[in-house]
Amino acid sequence: MSGWEEVPSLLVMATLGVPLVLTVAVMLPATRKGGVLLAPWAALPTVVLGLSAGATVSWPHVLLGMRLYAPDEVTRTYLLFTGVLWLFSGLFARGYLREDGRKASFWGFYLATLVGNVGAVLARDMASFYLFFAMMTFCAYGLVVHSRDERAARAGRVYIIMALVGEVLLLAAFFLIAGTRINLMFDEVPRVVAEAPERTLICVLILAGFGVKVGVLLLHMWLPLAHPVAPAPGSAVLSGTIIKVGVLGWLRFLPLGEASVPEVGQVLVALGLAASFYGVLVGLTQKEAKTVLAYSSISQMGFLTLAVGLALGAPEAAPVLVGAVLVYATHHSLAKGLLFLGAGLVHETGRRGWRAVVVWVGLVWAGLEIAGAPLTSGALAKLSLKSAEAVAHAPEVVPTLLSLAAVGSTLIMARFLVTVLPDAPEQGTRDTGGMWLSWMLLLVVDTVLLVWPPVGSEFLPKLLEPKNVWSSAWPVALGVAVSAVAWRMGRSVPEIPAGDVLWPLSRLVLPGWRLLTRGAEREESKPGELTVRTLRGFARLRDLFLREVSRGEEGLSRLSHVGFLLLVFLGVFLFLLVR
Repeated sequence: MSGWEEVPSLLVMATLGVPLVLTVAVMLPATRKGGVLLAPWAALPTVVLGLSAGATVSWPHVLLGMRLYAPDEVTRTYLLFTGVLWLFSGLFARGYLREDGRKASFWGFYLATLVGNVGAVLARDMASFYLFFAMMTFCAYGLVVHSRDERAARAGRVYIIMALVGEVLLLAAFFLIAGTRINLMFDEVPRVVAEAPERTLICVLILAGFGVKVGVLLLHMWLPLAHPVAPAPGSAVLSGTIIKVGVLGWLRFLPLGEASVPEVGQVLVALGLAASFYGVLVGLTQKEAKTVLAYSSISQMGFLTLAVGLALGAPEAAPVLVGAVLVYATHHSLAKGLLFLGAGLVHETGRRGWRAVVVWVGLVWAGLEIAGAPLTSGALAKLSLKSAEAVAHAPEVVPTLLSLAAVGSTLIMARFLVTVLPDAPEQGTRDTGGMWLSWMLLLVVDTVLLVWPPVGSEFLPKLLEPKNVWSSAWPVALGVAVSAVAWRMGRSVPEIPAGDVLWPLSRLVLPGWRLLTRGAEREESKPGELTVRTLRGFARLRDLFLREVSRGEEGLSRLSHVGFLLLVFLGVFLFLLVR
C-alpha cells in the first residue's frame, strides 16, 4: 500500500488520536501548557474527515473487534456538524477560560468528551459504540460541574443519575439484540431487531435509553439544570452535538426501514408533538437566558422525536425521514451553538460598539433560524421535515401543529433575547480573547452550510416558492407580534423552577423514601412477612439477572484487556474530577 492510500485511514485515526493525546498532555504537568495551547484545535481532523472521504479502520483484537467509519450519509453529516461546533467552541473556550483557575480540568473533560462523541459517530459495531457513548456521557459530567458550586453539584447529580438510568436501559437492549453473538456490526442491527421476538421491548428500551440523552419529554429534566451551570462552550456542545448522539443511537439501533412498530411509533409521535409545545410553555417562564435555550432545545428535539416516530410506523418512508432528521440536526446544532456561545459573548462585547452590534444581529439571525424564518436553515429543515411527513402519510393535523409549534419557537427566541439583554454590560471589553472572531467564523460557516448544505440540497430551490415562503413567514410574524404585545404590556408570568417535573417528584419521592427507610430500620431485627416477601422478590430478580448475564460470560472472558482499559478510563475521569 502506498503512502497516499494510507491517508484516509490515518485521517480516521487522527480524529480520535489527536484529542486523546491532548487529553493525556493536559493531565501531565510537564506537557500541560502545550496541551492547553493545542486543545482548541483538537476537532480539526473531524472537520477534515467530514469534508473528505475516509476509509474503514478495523482493529480485530481491540475490544470485540473494533470497526470505525463508513462513508454513509449519516456518518459524514454527523462528522461535519460535530467537528465544526467542537472546533469553534474550543477556539471560543480559549478566550472564555483565560482567567479560569480550573481551565486545565475543563480541557481534560472537554477533550475526553470529544473523543467519546466522535468515537460514537465513527463506530460501526455495538461494543465500540457503547464504549465511546459511555465515555462521552460520563466525561461530560465534568463540563456540567465545572464551577464546583452547589447549583452545579445539584445539576451534576441529576445528570449522572439520569445518565446511569439510560445506560442500564441501553445495556438491557444491547444484550437482547446481541444475544449469544456478543457483538454486531451496524449493518446487521436493524434486521436483527426487526426479526427479534422481543422487538417491541427492544425498541422501548432503545428509545428510553437514548431518550435520556435526547431530552425526550419526561426524560428531559437534566437539560435545564445542566445547560445554565456549564461554561458557555460546554453548553454549546451539550446542546449542539451531545444530545444529537442520542438521535444517532436511534438511527443506528432501531429497525427503521426494516419493520413497522406502529404502537411504539405513535407514542413517540405524541411525545414529540407534546415536547415541541411543552418546552416553549415552560421556557417562556424562565428568567435566565441559558435556561430558556435549554427548554428551546427540548422543544426542537421534539421535532426529531416526531420524525423518528413516523419512521417507526412507516418503513417505506424511513429513508426520507432519516434525511430530514439529518438536515434538522445540522441546522439545530450550529444555530443553537451560536446562541449558547453568544450568551457568553455578550458579557464581553456589551451593548455598544460595532462588535456588539454584529453580535446582536447574529443572535437575532440564529433566533430566526430556530424559529424557521424564510430563507434560513430553519426554513430548510422544517421544509424537509414536512415533505418527509407527507411521504409517511402523517395525520393531517401534524402540519398544522408544526406551524403552531413554529409560533412557539419564535416566542421562546424572543424570550431569550429579552433575558440575555440585561446580562450584557453597557460597555464591552477591548480584548475578547479571540471569542468574537471564533463566534463570527461559526456564524459564517452556518451561513455557508445554508447555501451548500451537506444534506437536503434538493429543498433549496423550494425555499423561494411563494407557498413555502408564506408557510414559514406567518408563524414567525405571528410570534413576533405576540411577543411585541407581551413586551408592551410588561406583565410577567410566575417562573416554573428549572427541571419542572423534577420538583414535584422530589417532593413526593424523598419523603416516601425516608418513610420507607425508617420502616426498614424498625423491622431490621424482626422482619415481617411483607419484608420477607420483598427480599425474596429481590432474590428472584437477582437470580434472573445473573442467568441472563451468564449467557455472554464465555465470550466476555476473552477480553483480557477490557478491564485494564476501563480502569484506565476510570482513573483519568477521577483525576480530572479532583483537579
